[in-house]
Amino acid sequence: MTAPRAMPALSVKDLTVTYADGYTALRDIDLEIPAGERWAVVGRSGSGKTTLVRAVLGVLPAGATATGSIRVDGQEILGLSESQLSALRGRAVGYVPQDPYAACDPLRTVEHHVAQAWRAHRLTPPPGRIVTDLEGVGIDDAARRAGRHPHTWSGGMLQRATIVAATAHAPPLTLADEPTSALDAELADDVLRLVRARSGALLLVSHDLTLVARHAVQVLVLADGRVTERGPAARLLAAPSAPSTIEMLDAGAPTPRRAPTGTSGPVLLRARDLVRRYGATTAVDRVSVTLRAGEVLGIVGRSGSGKSTLARLLAGMESPDAGTVVLGDGGRPRPGFVMPVFQDPVASLNRRWPLWRTLTEPLRARGERLRRAAAERAATDMLQRVGLDGVDPARRPATLSVGQAQRVAIARALAARPGLLVADEPTAALDVATTAAITGLLRELADDGTAVVVVTHDRERITGYADHVLALRAGRAEEYPLVDRSTAVD
Repeated sequence: MTAPRAMPALSVKDLTVTYADGYTALRDIDLEIPAGERWAVVGRSGSGKTTLVRAVLGVLPAGATATGSIRVDGQEILGLSESQLSALRGRAVGYVPQDPYAACDPLRTVEHHVAQAWRAHRLTPPPGRIVTDLEGVGIDDAARRAGRHPHTWSGGMLQRATIVAATAHAPPLTLADEPTSALDAELADDVLRLVRARSGALLLVSHDLTLVARHAVQVLVLADGRVTERGPAARLLAAPSAPSTIEMLDAGAPTPRRAPTGTSGPVLLRARDLVRRYGATTAVDRVSVTLRAGEVLGIVGRSGSGKSTLARLLAGMESPDAGTVVLGDGGRPRPGFVMPVFQDPVASLNRRWPLWRTLTEPLRARGERLRRAAAERAATDMLQRVGLDGVDPARRPATLSVGQAQRVAIARALAARPGLLVADEPTAALDVATTAAITGLLRELADDGTAVVVVTHDRERITGYADHVLALRAGRAEEYPLVDRSTAVD
């Protein structure tokens, strides 16, 4: 006699998801993940990856409808009440989000964040369990660190704490939605190995095909809400057949180093000896930067090195404890002279506004007044510029993927015609094809005379289009020479 077949960790059949505005994000999706197996879902931004995760978790936006079947460890998800779904989250299915900071209450400690895995089910964490689990995932001095707030932890450390929370009850299925998009390559592998070690079955959503090849056994490819290809990771990524898969692999090829253009203009940013401290921690330590019109400055470094803090200082969103930042000719810059693009694009968009209102907000700030029809036409043009052709400007941010939301955020920044654009990980949540398009757009913007600062962990790609690269280590700048280029470190 043969042993009975184990219950699949996840079984999805004929799943179709339609949002309240009529947009169909998924069509007739079939997926089965056996117990203990590792699957990955890949696809371009807007292909439906995040919608699939939301459907399995039962957290689709209000008004969205899902038909078909979703079973987690044999339990049908569709049709359950919120209280029934809450009972399953964490126990039957764990969730590791893309942004660990957004998953935490900034007013509470990291220990409180991890303890919620128990309190959500009206349980009390076993004595010493949280500290033990944090030590088990490589957090040094866990007892002391657990009592600190999330902003004092690096992204890589906080993601480890989030993994502890997601897998506290050893769920048979763990969903990881772009869990490493804002981490450098070394930390990304560490985090994925940790997720694998603490998970039963794993469904990994990622745009990083190289990472998928190392950590998934099977791959499902989505395009326009449909499955276009599936199969073993090694075979599919080595010899793809679907055009969407081939496009992603081609876009992931190293970016050739561009030739100097000689179009640099006047100095638009001059920062001298910047220092920024948070308590006893010095996040930025005597860093100086000079950037001219038409230049792209890349800021690289490991998670926690001070990259994002430096970007906020350069954009004027934080004041330095020492040092100076001078924009343009030193006078008061015009409205919209500096425009930020944030690492968390979803949180940066007003969820209640249609896209046309978000995109034309910088125009209103300049004093332009457009009737709705004209605003919608302007928004359509902006969406086309960032590769969102066909997206209805009346849609709400909740119906967008994270990658689509990031492109909307970039389009909004460009609408102000900024002299200086400061982008913090602008392509972290994007697939490789969209990343190539966005980096090309940033380079084009610089060639038109804008100074551009890009914070990134993707050193290989930034060296393909930046004029200077500044590397940070523990808040201090290190020279990062490029071929035929000087650096921006004074």
